[in-house]
Amino acid sequence: MATPQEIFKALATIPTYSDADILPSSTDTTLNIQVSLSQRDLERNVRRKYTRSVVASVADKSIPLILNGPSIDTGDAVAQAVSPSGKLTVVLRAVSGNKKQRFVEIWSEGSILHLLETTAIHEDVYADSTFGTLEWSKDESKVVYVAERKKTEDAVEKYNYKPDWGETFTGKCDPALVVMDLATFEVKVLDPFEGEMSPGQAIFTHDSKSLIFTGYHRDPQFFGIVYCQNRLTGLYQVNTDGTEFKPLTAGLKNARSPRLNETGTTLVFLSNTVNGPHASCAKLCKIDIASGEVSTVVDFVRKANASTGFPGLYVDQLPKKLWVSPTKIITSSAWHLRRTLLSIDTKSGAVEELTPSSQYPGSTTALFANSRWILTTYSTPTEPWSLLLGQVDFDDENKTNFKVHFSVLESSKVEKPKAFYKPHSWSILDKIPGQRENLETLFLEPFTSDKTAQNTSAVSGTKPPLVVFPHGGPHSGFSAEFSVLNLVLVGLGFAVACVNFTGSLGYGQDNVEALVGRVGELDVNECQAVRDYILSKGLADSERVCLTGGSHGGFIVGHLLKDSSYKAAVLRNPVMDIPALLSLSDIGEWGYAVNGLPYDMAAPPTATLSDAKVFEKLRSSSPMEHVEKVVAPTLMLLGSGDRRVPPSQGISWWQARQNKLRKDQGQGPIHAINRIQMFEGTGHALDSVEAESHSTYSLASFLVEFTRVEHRSEDA
Repeated sequence: MATPQEIFKALATIPTYSDADILPSSTDTTLNIQVSLSQRDLERNVRRKYTRSVVASVADKSIPLILNGPSIDTGDAVAQAVSPSGKLTVVLRAVSGNKKQRFVEIWSEGSILHLLETTAIHEDVYADSTFGTLEWSKDESKVVYVAERKKTEDAVEKYNYKPDWGETFTGKCDPALVVMDLATFEVKVLDPFEGEMSPGQAIFTHDSKSLIFTGYHRDPQFFGIVYCQNRLTGLYQVNTDGTEFKPLTAGLKNARSPRLNETGTTLVFLSNTVNGPHASCAKLCKIDIASGEVSTVVDFVRKANASTGFPGLYVDQLPKKLWVSPTKIITSSAWHLRRTLLSIDTKSGAVEELTPSSQYPGSTTALFANSRWILTTYSTPTEPWSLLLGQVDFDDENKTNFKVHFSVLESSKVEKPKAFYKPHSWSILDKIPGQRENLETLFLEPFTSDKTAQNTSAVSGTKPPLVVFPHGGPHSGFSAEFSVLNLVLVGLGFAVACVNFTGSLGYGQDNVEALVGRVGELDVNECQAVRDYILSKGLADSERVCLTGGSHGGFIVGHLLKDSSYKAAVLRNPVMDIPALLSLSDIGEWGYAVNGLPYDMAAPPTATLSDAKVFEKLRSSSPMEHVEKVVAPTLMLLGSGDRRVPPSQGISWWQARQNKLRKDQGQGPIHAINRIQMFEGTGHALDSVEAESHSTYSLASFLVEFTRVEHRSEDA
């Protein structure tokens, strides 16, 4: 009988891909590929990052011959990038010690050509996907990156309050573009731009003389940015010396993720609707560099295309290298319960799916593309990540149509974890009678290859207990991909239902908006319907159903707990009291957005709860309204550094329930059925290695405790 710790530790040995690049030194028949990976180190409670060289000998449409080089721990390197010619590499490094030091290194032919300390020039470097940048100019004369502007040492000004960019960006207030000139080895922090904005995602223009970047507006106020695609943003251009600043997308309120083609003639970018849902269907736009004209390539999609099924684009950031020709790009996007690879013609707007569900039922993440090759990851709920190499085959000289022939470049060779994902199966449940057409569920079943294993699992029984698992957001979604948490639960004998309720991404914009104004009702009822459908099919034990969810998923769990039939529930950083959240969260306007109440980020209200009807609406949709009805054992898992849903949300619900239990039971032992844990130094996602591992142990052990057959027998 496996334990949560045993399963998690085995699965944690499987590395995950973060990036891959085909280096300029490659030839037509031999590819030199640099792969970046990460892996949990449970001894040191850190995520180790490393690179590996993969040499692939390729022939036309044949399986490549692979040679893997040794893995190299990147240690204190924050980011690195190879120059267009492949002759130089820039490395940004942060060295910890008595005082953190920062360096820019230029490498050539395996040795350091130049090293410059930048500790006195700027604060920490941004290496995230929102602001982070590390780019070479085409002529290799300059490098640009983004770093926090140096803080003032003025005796008075240093105490002035400065708002920051919220969750995952605590203390990050003032990102700046930093340009290094390789002729002089001068590092210059560009002056702040007009219009109160923070720059990020910078790239060089084709002539290497200027920069194009995303500007995140912070006037009239900062709004939390991570996971939020609906913010006031725009694209801008400025010379590398900081002069001749100009807007490129003045007619749009939202623009991000700029990507320039190889000839420098076309720039594509993403745009979402401002205000309302924090994530939604995006449109792909382009700028004709010569004229400056902005036009739409792929527009918002209200409903999935009747003939192709295309539901629209749901992309947080475009791949950095995505052009397969001067007019065609690739990206990955949510498509129902999958993330699939798409090609898009930037002239016609035609969209083609490159990894159809008939061949690739799992999910892909695009990493790299050029005119010959594509690199993408692929996984399923019961198969870990592999790296696929796609050979691009154009039908004609004009490169208007192409096909891709994929082969597996590498996959997990670690043997021990196989015992914890091979025995299980998964399927997609849809077309549930009486429900909306887009309601889908990723359903994982334990031990389908050995039915006798269920009875000897941690939860025992002839049928598995069921975990109903709604996602957060609410405008996000599950994908059919490898998940350590899901496999820990399935390995213990649980069936897991990951519910993509109405409002999930990948089903058209109408589906996103259908949940607005109905949170706490439509999403909750659909989760109940999924539970009932699974039980009606005899796929799980109807007497052993439990719940888990985080953020908005925890919000749904809080509502579902009105039903006394649930045996146990684990809530991770849940929203429990929306009115109380408004003034504490980095996205205080979220409560307005999901409840369909007006809120303009360009002109925020001065007193958000001054209207009694607004307060009543927000409170009535909150799980705190019926905390006294909860009878199931509950475990609350909180991150002390959560800026999105501060821990006071979970603590106040836990305390209210504690008071009710004390009132009902006197001085009896109530800790057993109303528990709470706090993970220091981690935020909303509970994604530090220590928090992820120990919260998973606690979550799984808690559900086992209250659903295993022996426990149920004692209650009978």
